[in-house]
Amino acid sequence: MENTQRITKASRRLVRVCTGLIYFLPVVCAAFWTFFNELYDSTSMIPLPVPVSHALPGLTRLLAFLVELIPLTALIYGLLRLRDLFRYYEKGMIFTANNVACYRSLGKALIAWVICDVVKNSLLSIVLTLNNPPGRKMITLGLYSSDFTAVFVGIVILTIAWVMDEGRRIQEDQALII
Repeated sequence: MENTQRITKASRRLVRVCTGLIYFLPVVCAAFWTFFNELYDSTSMIPLPVPVSHALPGLTRLLAFLVELIPLTALIYGLLRLRDLFRYYEKGMIFTANNVACYRSLGKALIAWVICDVVKNSLLSIVLTLNNPPGRKMITLGLYSSDFTAVFVGIVILTIAWVMDEGRRIQEDQALII
């Protein structure tokens, strides 16, 4: 009984964390691009796909924010599904079809997030160099080891969902046998 209460309590906290991140991340992203010129200089440790050596006009910062929303949307979708999963755990629903659906969605969201991030970096490189003189505009395409790791984790989560679904089916079949 104590483990069930601990799972409920931890799940309730994680629901709050996921909810906070769902609202916090877009606000931070908007604030970053709003105050980009004050925050960024060439010695910054802020990772951008291309170096920026001048202040960016408002339209460029708006476009950059919109581009950043591409992977952020996949991330927020994943957080929504994770929040749903913890809500099920909070209610004591552990091995259900809903949980399996959450895991499946999480795996897909993680893989989509990586794809969206690659697209974002390419588009962001274009947006950040829009105001450069001719011959100084850039487009980048890059994959990092963390991208491969995230795709691998997404595939692992999809496999876990598959195994959980099979276990859920076996449990349901056994419950029907008298």
